[in-house]
Amino acid sequence: MKLMEILKLVELADRAGKALDGAIPALIAELDAGTWRSMDEIADFFPAAIVDGIKVRIPMDGGYRVDLLADCKAQMIFIEYAGTRSAARAIKTGSNVA
Repeated sequence: MKLMEILKLVELADRAGKALDGAIPALIAELDAGTWRSMDEIADFFPAAIVDGIKVRIPMDGGYRVDLLADCKAQMIFIEYAGTRSAARAIKTGSNVA
């Protein structure tokens, strides 16, 4: 998948330091290598993620999260937000796929 706004993830890794201890580089590698054809496939790959339409919220350790928009047809991911769980607007919660 093509990643857009990857700098948000890099900045989160810098801010979080040891709290995420290598999780951001691993996430970047997974997103970059992914070739998901549907949102269901993304939900299966990231079982802790909340998927709502094209929005995906991935909870991270230390009270952090990453929100992204995924277009499986175009094979593109836009990093919408990367930071603390309480700092961005809410996303629908509930099942993994809405």
